[in-house]
Amino acid sequence: MKGRPTLWLVAALVLVFLAGAVSGVFLDRSVLSRRGGEARRSPSHFPSLEIMARELNLSAGQQARIKEIFERNEVRFRELRGDIRKHLDDIRNQLKDEIDKVLTPEQIKKLQKMIERHMDSARRDSNQHHRDGRNRPPVDQKEGERQ
Repeated sequence: MKGRPTLWLVAALVLVFLAGAVSGVFLDRSVLSRRGGEARRSPSHFPSLEIMARELNLSAGQQARIKEIFERNEVRFRELRGDIRKHLDDIRNQLKDEIDKVLTPEQIKKLQKMIERHMDSARRDSNQHHRDGRNRPPVDQKEGERQ
């Protein structure tokens, strides 16, 4: 009976770690990652330059200036995505280190295999998400053009 509280603690910590990993993968794949390997030029809720040009009757000069703004801000978005990924990795590593201190060497090996299986499953799900066409550009965009 003495080992049961420890077992529950370990199980709870493993679940917390896995929940963090799932959240990190989800955040990385759905929010922060590039769509289809191409960097987006603006936030997804923002209309494309082409749509703005058409609906706002932008002059060529306005279009050029707005294009520069999109490009300049893409660098900021890319840097932010990198910072967020780094912070998530740091938190995951700290969590794993703390959990490892509670586990036996054999349990650590098993946990590592569990994590690898989970990550493989998340990658397969993400790949299926891309194959299903959920990352296709909106109807008002051409195939080669990304927002």
